[in-house]
Amino acid sequence: MNTQMQKRWGLQRRGGSAAAGLVAAGVMALVTAGAAGAQPPPPDPCSPAAVMRVHAAAMTRMADYLDSRPDVQQVFRDARSKGSMQERHDAIKSYTDTHPDVAAAFQNIHQPVRDLSTMCGLPMHDGMMSQGMGGGDMAPGGMRSGEMAPPGGMAPSGMGSAGMGHGSMAPPQ
Repeated sequence: MNTQMQKRWGLQRRGGSAAAGLVAAGVMALVTAGAAGAQPPPPDPCSPAAVMRVHAAAMTRMADYLDSRPDVQQVFRDARSKGSMQERHDAIKSYTDTHPDVAAAFQNIHQPVRDLSTMCGLPMHDGMMSQGMGGGDMAPGGMRSGEMAPPGGMAPSGMGSAGMGHGSMAPPQ
């Protein structure tokens, strides 16, 4: 009987070890699967970084467009020499009013900025260059010294009073 108990106990013990091993393996598989399947949350499309990326992409597309159209680039150069922001705005608006292909290109270039503004509830400014096209070192546009971000947080309205962003070279709405 003692031998029978030992045999029985040994079988139970081996079975218990096997069962414990299976349970441990199952737990590890679940933990590993959970960690592998866990995805980081998607980035916030309205975060400051996302807003700046959209603006940077629009500015890059605008620069590429101006490089491809020396005539349009000259309009911006000429506007830079105007006395006031309103005169600069009027000079570029006058050109786009008489060149619908350029106005359409500007609309297309800045559409992602308008879409972001709508999606994120960010304010937009009316007009092509509501804040003007300053004659600063970065003209067209220019940032005030020490300025790092658009006024009003992430608003796609331009960089400072001289303009440099959506408000500075954006097409009419």
